[in-house]
Amino acid sequence: MTEIIDRQKSLLAAYASYFETLSPDTVDQLSAMVTDDFTFQDPFTTLHGPSDVCAYLAKAFSDTENPRFIVTHRAIDGEMGFLRWKFSAKVKVIGHWEFTGMSALTFSQDGGLLTSHIDHWDAGQNFYGKLPVLGWIIRRLARRVGTL
Repeated sequence: MTEIIDRQKSLLAAYASYFETLSPDTVDQLSAMVTDDFTFQDPFTTLHGPSDVCAYLAKAFSDTENPRFIVTHRAIDGEMGFLRWKFSAKVKVIGHWEFTGMSALTFSQDGGLLTSHIDHWDAGQNFYGKLPVLGWIIRRLARRVGTL
């Protein structure tokens, strides 16, 4: 059991470091940390397999300027790992974009690879709400719901 926990800790640290140092040159290093049927989900998409996830992450470098993750917290509970992080980038339509999110990760049975990654962050407030026209509508709706 201790061996599995040690593998999980090592993998979680490596995975956090992967995102903190992510670049077009390092994006393919994901494949060494995940299973062939790895699932990645964020508020925009669900992807299956490391090659699709790597292509998606690589696209961030053409769609944004200076995308960066800073991992602020790591935790493990059984077969799950958790990362809390801050993301920042410059996006053409919204300018400087920054928000905090959390990733729920599932370890393989032996703790040596990740089988899934699910991001949790508020896309309504942190993305759609920052778009010029749509943002105004979302902020107005949020104020109305907040008064109920």
